Amino acid sequence: MTNLRRTGLSVILLASSALSTAAFAQVAAPVQTPAQDNESVVDEIVVTGQREAQRQAIAVKRQSFVVEDVVSADDIGKLPDHNTAAALRRIPGVSVQEDQGEPRFPVLRGLTSTYNRTTVDGAVVASVDTTGRSIPLDIVPSVVAGRLEVIKTVTPENDGNAIGGVINVSTRSAFARGRPFFDALASVGYYERSGDVRNDEQSYRLSFATGTLFGPNDQFGIVIGGSQEQLDYDIPQIEVANPSVREYTAAGVPVDSGSATGNGIQVPVQRRVFWYNNTKNRTGANAKLEWRPSDALRFDISGLYSTIEDNEERIENRAEPIGNVTNQTQTSGTFARGRNIIQLNQPITTRTISLVQGGGEWDLTPQWMLSGSLTWSSSSVEEENTSEEFRTADARGTEYGFTYDTSDFFPIFTPFNEAATRNPANFVHLNRRDALTEGTEDVIEARADIAFDDGGDTRNLKAKFGGVLRSTEHEVDATQLTYTTVPGFTYTLAPVAGVGPTALIASRYLLTPRVDVGLANAFFATNRASFNTATVLLPSDFKVQEDVSAAYAQASYRWGDFTLLGGLRYEKTEVETDSFRQQGTAFTPVNRSGDYDNVLPSVHARWDATDRFVIRAAWTNTIGRANYGDISARETLTFNGSQAILSRGNPNLQPRESEGLDLSFEYYQDDGLISVAVFNKDLENEIFTLSSVQQLDLGIGRGVEPVEIRTPQNTETAKITGIELAFQQAFTFLPEPFDGFGINLNATFLETEFTFLTGVGRRTTGFFLQPDTTTNATIYYQKGPFEGRISHNYIGGFLETINDTIPNADQYWKGRHLIDASVSWRFDDRLTGFFEAQNLSDSGRQENTGPGQRFLQESAEYGRTFWIGLSASF
Repeated sequence: MTNLRRTGLSVILLASSALSTAAFAQVAAPVQTPAQDNESVVDEIVVTGQREAQRQAIAVKRQSFVVEDVVSADDIGKLPDHNTAAALRRIPGVSVQEDQGEPRFPVLRGLTSTYNRTTVDGAVVASVDTTGRSIPLDIVPSVVAGRLEVIKTVTPENDGNAIGGVINVSTRSAFARGRPFFDALASVGYYERSGDVRNDEQSYRLSFATGTLFGPNDQFGIVIGGSQEQLDYDIPQIEVANPSVREYTAAGVPVDSGSATGNGIQVPVQRRVFWYNNTKNRTGANAKLEWRPSDALRFDISGLYSTIEDNEERIENRAEPIGNVTNQTQTSGTFARGRNIIQLNQPITTRTISLVQGGGEWDLTPQWMLSGSLTWSSSSVEEENTSEEFRTADARGTEYGFTYDTSDFFPIFTPFNEAATRNPANFVHLNRRDALTEGTEDVIEARADIAFDDGGDTRNLKAKFGGVLRSTEHEVDATQLTYTTVPGFTYTLAPVAGVGPTALIASRYLLTPRVDVGLANAFFATNRASFNTATVLLPSDFKVQEDVSAAYAQASYRWGDFTLLGGLRYEKTEVETDSFRQQGTAFTPVNRSGDYDNVLPSVHARWDATDRFVIRAAWTNTIGRANYGDISARETLTFNGSQAILSRGNPNLQPRESEGLDLSFEYYQDDGLISVAVFNKDLENEIFTLSSVQQLDLGIGRGVEPVEIRTPQNTETAKITGIELAFQQAFTFLPEPFDGFGINLNATFLETEFTFLTGVGRRTTGFFLQPDTTTNATIYYQKGPFEGRISHNYIGGFLETINDTIPNADQYWKGRHLIDASVSWRFDDRLTGFFEAQNLSDSGRQENTGPGQRFLQESAEYGRTFWIGLSASF
C-alpha cells in the first residue's frame, strides 16, 4: 500500500500542478461558470453522436456539486454498449460482474452491486435476486435511459445504503425534447458460438420511444417506450470443482493442497467439460406523463415494466479419479480406478420488475420549494430447474481408470478404454431433480423534501431538509423433488442419449455423449411409475420485513468560487426474519427481529479555482445492509453442474459501515476534460462469503459426497485506496479532416486490504470481487454522415471465492481485455445504418486457483458477436 500511496501522491501533485498551471495560464473566450448547486438540473440534450454524447456527459459532470460521472445515450437505445451495465464499465472506478458472458452487476470502487443504490429517476427499485439486494442492470431497457448517472460521493439527501455510490437511470422527458418525436431501432445479431447444441434462434433487438407535448400552452408531456430483445448463444467451458487441486502423500493418498503431508505436486480433482446454450428474451415498456400547469408547479407520474427470461441448457461430462495415485511425476500420474458422470441441467429463470412513481415540485416562494414523491416497486423471480444425472458404476471403476498430464494449463485425462467412457450403456441413472424457487419483493417508499435558496449573487445560502419512509417485504419459497428408480428397474443413458456437440472445447476436449432433453422427458413420463419421489429436507423458505425511516438536513454556503456543504443523515432500520433451521429430520421455526441506528455525517467542498479548473473534496459516512438471505437462518441447496453447493444464512450479521475521503481535480478544456481523483474507504463489518468443503449425505441418492458450504461472515477490517484518471477530448481544433477525431481514456488503480477470520486463523488478502486495475480507451471519428468507434476495456484479475480452511483453494479471475468497434452512416436526418462488432479480441473468462494462482479452475469461451441494424428518428 505504501507504494500505491507514493505513486498516488506523485500523480496528484504532478496532475494538480499541471492542471493549475494550465488553468491559471489559460487565456480564452469567457465560458459559463458551472453551477454551484448540488441540486442543479441539466436539461436533456438531443444527442446525435459520440461527440455530442461526450459533451453532454462532461456538462453534467461539470455542473454537479458532487463527484459524479455520466454515460449519455447518443440515440434511442444506442449507448456505448447495448447493455446498460456494460455501458457503465466505461466510467472510471466502475467494473462489472458478468453472468454467462453478459455484463450485469456494476461494482463501484470495490463494492459489489448489492451495496450500491440503484434508482430510476431517484426512485428505489425492487431487487430481482432471491437472496440479495442486487439490481442487474441488463433488466432495465436501454430505451428508457436518457443517461446513466454514477454519484460517487453521496450527500445527506441520498440514501445511506450507498457505500460505493448511487447509480441512477435518468429517463427521457418530453419537455427536454420540446417537440413531438418518434425514435426506433432494429438490429439483428450473429454469435460465433451459437446453435451447436439445442436451438439456434435469431438474435435481434427492437425498441422505440415516442413523445409529445399537448394541452393548453403545451402544459402536458408524455413519453412512451417499448423494447423486445432475443439473444441466443453457446458457451463451451472447462472447469474443475472447488477445491480444484489437491496433493498426495508419499503413499499416493489424497490430501488437501498445502497439507503438511502432501508432496507439493498439484493434481486436478476432476475434469469437467460443459456446454451452455443460452436463450434470453427481454421485454420492456415504460411511460411518463408530466404536467407543468405553471412555472411554479411541476408534476409527473411514470411507470416501468421489464421482464427477462433466461432459458439455459447446461451439458456436463465429468471424469474423476477413485482412490490413490501411482507412477506420479511432477506433471503426470496414473489412477487405476475412475468415475465418469454425464449430467443435464435446464435452469429457466424469469425476472420481472414493475415500478410506478409519482411526484411533484412546488415553488412556494422564490426562496422555498416543496417536493415529494411516492413510489411502489415490485419484483418477482422464478428459478425453475430440471436435471438428469447418469454415472458409471464405482464397482467397475477399473474400466474407467486413466492417466493425467498437467504439463499444459488445461489438464488432459487419457482413459485406458476410451470406448467405455463414451458408451451410453455404461452410464446408470442416478437421479432426476425438479427444483422451483420463487421470490417476491414489494417496496413502498414515501419521500418529502423542502429546500431553501436565498438566490444571492455573490454569497449564496442553500438548505434542504427531508425524510423518507420505506417498507420492504422480501419472501422466498423453494421446493425440490428428487426422483430415483425403483429397485429392479434398469435405466441407462442409452435410450435417451444424444450426440454432440462435435466441436472440441479448448481445442482438446470432446463432449459426447450427452442427455437429449426431449428423449429424457419422454422416458420419464412414460415410466413415471418406475421412479420413487423424495422431498429434499432443506429449509430454503424465508421472509424478511425491513422498515427504514430516515431524516436528513444539509446546508451549503458559497463564498465567490468556493462552496461548502455539510449535513447529517439519520437512518433507523427495523428487521424481522422468519425462516427454518433443520435439526436432524425436524424443522424448527426461527424468528429473529432487531433494529439498528446509523448517524451519517458528511462534508463536501467545491472550489472553482478558475472558469475551467474545479477541485472537489468530500468526507462521507455510509452503510451497507446485509443481503436478505444472509440474515435469515435458511439453508439452500443448489448445483453447479453436479457439484452440490449448500448456502447457509447467518442471522448474526451486522451491516457494514464505511468512512470515505475523496479528492478530485478537474480541468475543463474546450470539448474536453482532464481529471484526477483519489479516494480512501475504511470499512468495518465488511461482509463476505467463506467457502468450505464437507462430506455430507444430502438425501438425494448419491450418499456421502463432498459438498461446498457457503456462509456469509463479517470481517475484521477492510480498506480501499484508489486513484482514478480520465482524459476526454474532441479534436475539433485540428484542420479538416482530422477535426472529426476524438478520444476518451480512463483508468482506475486500487490498493485493497481485507482482513478476516477463518477456521484456520486470521487472513489478509486483497478485496473481494474487485480488480486492482481497470482501464478504458475509446477512439472515435465523426465527420459528416460517417461515425466510427473502437474501444478497449481491461478488467484486471480479482479474488472471487475464499476458502475457509484451504488458502490454496481460493479462486481468482484472470484479467480480461475486450475490444469492440462500431461504424454508422447517416443516410439523412432521419435514418442511420450501423454495424457493431463486440469482443473482437475473442476474450473468454478464465479463473485460476492453487499455489501462485497458476492452475485451472474455470475457462469459458465466448467468441465474437456482430450486429447490423437501422435507427430512425422523426
